[in-house]
Amino acid sequence: RLQQLHCSALVLRLQTHNPRKRTAAECVLSLRQLGAEESEHWLDLNPPSKSSMCHSELHLSTCFQPVSGRIQLKALAAQNLPPSSSPLSQAFFVKAELHQLGQVVMKRKTRALKASGGQCRWEETFHFLLASLEHPCSLSARLYSRSSVRRKQCLGQVQLSFDSPIPEALEQWKDTMAHPEKVVTAWHRLSPP
Repeated sequence: RLQQLHCSALVLRLQTHNPRKRTAAECVLSLRQLGAEESEHWLDLNPPSKSSMCHSELHLSTCFQPVSGRIQLKALAAQNLPPSSSPLSQAFFVKAELHQLGQVVMKRKTRALKASGGQCRWEETFHFLLASLEHPCSLSARLYSRSSVRRKQCLGQVQLSFDSPIPEALEQWKDTMAHPEKVVTAWHRLSPP
């Protein structure tokens, strides 16, 4: 039971009921660290999303390999995946891109997998060759769903760079670049595409 909850998240919404019911703010609490003991959490409330928000998370590992002039990105898993809204089957995949000198230098894609219990596990590694070690670079990883009629939808993205507005992504990137050959792994909540 606890194992199943680790693959979930709670979406908390603050609502007003005067004069009509509407969501004033929302936040998400990942249950990945949930244990048997009671714990307190302080969460930031954010304005409600205009679009149907995806609360999926992507598990990524990175490794900077300066001797071979490349960055390794491993798409490990995704969780809190949305259930299919139609009777058609749905598969998920990750598209990763290396950006350098204002251009997309390389693209890679995982195989498409069906979710099981709101999760997918790829464990796929990509090696991105850097155009230059002197110029900054960044990685983006986008999570897509694809229906059996080949319609694909981007659920969200993670931007790994020194410019990333997301603290966890920025921290992973800083750790990766500061410690060559070290594998840095983290879960990331998706940002809107």
